Amino acid sequence: MSKVLIPFEGIGKYRLYQTVEDTVSMLQEDGDSFVEELWLNEDLTNPVPWTIIRTASGMNMFFAKNKMFKIYVDGVFSGTLPNGIGIGMKMSDAVKADANIKYDDWEEDWQSPDGYWLEDDPSNDTVLTITIFIRELLNDELFEKYNW
Repeated sequence: MSKVLIPFEGIGKYRLYQTVEDTVSMLQEDGDSFVEELWLNEDLTNPVPWTIIRTASGMNMFFAKNKMFKIYVDGVFSGTLPNGIGIGMKMSDAVKADANIKYDDWEEDWQSPDGYWLEDDPSNDTVLTITIFIRELLNDELFEKYNW
């Protein structure tokens, strides 16, 4: 499997907008163990349940209405974004790799208009997680309509 996180697309054969069933089938085929969670989101304005698949290989895939809308990876994952940003990289180097990423005080993460977010570890100033997602997630109002 490719270990490149492509914003707005996916990781290798794991593609954004893919169904839960297709994803589970591919994970089983790859021998990647996983657990599934269900978040009911009852407290949201539009309470659409989310299915989350957490894999042993460090991928966490989020689905709404049976479509994958977000993948975040953590310390177990060894891949990178196309610009070379990866888990464990110094944030100063990540900012050099993409001058467009900006820190968001409200979300407490680094956001790129190019389709990814970075969470940093303030204790050592390194990239802790990387999230890629569908284009609709750049606009909360559009995303929360779930018409994608």
